[in-house]
Amino acid sequence: MKFNIFYSWHQVKSIFSYSWENSLFLYLIPLPIIIILIRLLVKRKNQSRVVLSFKTPFKQHKLTRILTFLPDTVLSLCMISLIVALADPYKSVFHTRVQQEGVDIALGLDVSSSMLSKDVLPSRLAIAKQTAQAFIAGRKFDQIALVAFAGAPYLASPITSDSSFLSFSIRSLSQQQVTEEGTALGDALGMCINQVREEANPKKIIILISDGNNTAGNLDPLTSAELAKTFKINVYTIAVGSPKASLDPVDESTLRMIAQHANGRFYRATDKQTLQAIFKEIDVMEKSRKLFIREVEHKSAAPVFFQLAFFLFFINLLLKILGISNTLED
Repeated sequence: MKFNIFYSWHQVKSIFSYSWENSLFLYLIPLPIIIILIRLLVKRKNQSRVVLSFKTPFKQHKLTRILTFLPDTVLSLCMISLIVALADPYKSVFHTRVQQEGVDIALGLDVSSSMLSKDVLPSRLAIAKQTAQAFIAGRKFDQIALVAFAGAPYLASPITSDSSFLSFSIRSLSQQQVTEEGTALGDALGMCINQVREEANPKKIIILISDGNNTAGNLDPLTSAELAKTFKINVYTIAVGSPKASLDPVDESTLRMIAQHANGRFYRATDKQTLQAIFKEIDVMEKSRKLFIREVEHKSAAPVFFQLAFFLFFINLLLKILGISNTLED
């Protein structure tokens, strides 16, 4: 990988694709060459010429002449590599990251005694739990809170993205969790609002599942609905129960008014299939959004040139230790 970076650096087309963090250092590149040239000129000037008489003129070996420049060349390249490293060349690499922006959902589920009615099999509460569980399993990018209610609301799960915990919380819901009798729609809606209103996400909804009128609690359902509207929270209400006559008839009126006041929609679920269709429709309407975020990554080539400078410095040091530079200079 490092070799590829170093190799690509020497390609002409690649040089112009790099940017420089500290470009002023590039003005120092001629300096090592100037220093070496001055050093050579001074050395030649101070060199004393000794004339020896030979029958055959002394000829310096070609390889020796070439190697004479090796120490200075290595030292120059070492300094140039160090300067380039200090200038910090880098390439900008662009990445596109996909981020899912979910929906904050509060799910209010009626667990009062009337929800145990078997006018829909196995019971109103059973099909509501099963369908809600399937809905939550498909909302992978959302935060969801779960509120159970009868004569008073009960927070079964604070807002979370942990689908496993939410699934467990729904399965555990029962009438015994709320001892107060009745149906406190207003209080339940108020607790649902509190679970999502402080969240930063602008997209918030409440799904309220029940079968009856408001018969308990302190908050008026329509007051709670207006509060939801103030916080820009859409409220979907679902009345669960058979249209046929039963001991616990379904009362739609309050649920309809809540949905109207809170910019939501009212649904009537007469069996498990219609309830599944309702949740599917809500799922389509309140889809999480995909955000495409463009990120810039700076890939620096400076470490490669620092390593090259260190390597050349080591070679130059090795030449001095072996006495090659001194021998060639003599």
